[in-house]
Amino acid sequence: MQLEALPFITDTDFHSPGNLKPHSSGYKLVHISDTHLSRQFYRENIKSFKILLETVLEEGADHIVITGDIVSTADPDDFYLAREIFSTFGLLDPDKLTVVPGNHDIFGGPHRAVDVLSFPKYIRGVDYTKNLKLFCDSFSETFVGVKTLVKDSLFPFVKQTGPFSILGLNSISRWSLWNNPLGSNGSLSSEQVVSLKSLIESNFQIEDTLLVAMHHHSHDLSDEVLQSKLWKKIESKTMRLKKRKKIIKLFNKLNVSYVLHGHVHLNELYEKKNIKFMNGAGAVCDDPIPFLKYNIIERENGETCARVEQLSIPYQTSTVKKPLYLRHKEAAFANLSNVSV
Repeated sequence: MQLEALPFITDTDFHSPGNLKPHSSGYKLVHISDTHLSRQFYRENIKSFKILLETVLEEGADHIVITGDIVSTADPDDFYLAREIFSTFGLLDPDKLTVVPGNHDIFGGPHRAVDVLSFPKYIRGVDYTKNLKLFCDSFSETFVGVKTLVKDSLFPFVKQTGPFSILGLNSISRWSLWNNPLGSNGSLSSEQVVSLKSLIESNFQIEDTLLVAMHHHSHDLSDEVLQSKLWKKIESKTMRLKKRKKIIKLFNKLNVSYVLHGHVHLNELYEKKNIKFMNGAGAVCDDPIPFLKYNIIERENGETCARVEQLSIPYQTSTVKKPLYLRHKEAAFANLSNVSV
């Protein structure tokens, strides 16, 4: 399967307030992040993720947004695994699923104690462009029909789903010895920033509630989360969204209502500059509350509410005692032809 070049957005794709069309009530958008699927290292996450998907679909989710770190190793085998799961649940569909990349989807990460020492050297050889393309190709069906803001590039994109418009961003910075030594810091490329500024200058109007989907968080973590001054220093150097104050100002000018993200393994709701932020990264692993959970934004009778839903099902455990090394299984990923990533 090959996709046609994605449509470039123009002013005529937006609507003035006088053209707004009411949506029917009762729309449920679910937000999940940081599933870290891996057959080699985190088989328990696979079990947890399947249970979580089955639950949210049974409870009537109309659309699911996953904000990065879908896989943990950036390995083709794990992308194939993610595709298999989405396909099994009927989610390889732009009307049902939206995804954006996380740093693990591009760079992988250290998964064992021994990897901590070797990872800084390993990451220098990671092909950012190749792995971003692998991510986009792996879930290409979910990008069908989106409108792009930068010519010949997938990010940013705008997708309409029910009463919401989703602005998909790639916040994964390229590797840099000084600015991104572990691949976990975030930023928006100059092309993405320029495209957002152009939208503001064009006085556009989107007819739906505007949501941003990106991977990196936008607030200072509390002492309780970071546990020590050392962790504060590590977080400030290796997990930050660069120029976040300027980015939030852009979001305000765009009238963004919600920002959905992950990266720090918690599920939480918070607010900055009148924008509601939703972190969904404690869905299947590492949250201090070790139970499956997801975020939900629900539109009912013209009113929108957001909350965290916690299941009574704990994170699953694995009986695998050591990593499994699998020979690469070739997958027939679809291609985003004529579109840069």
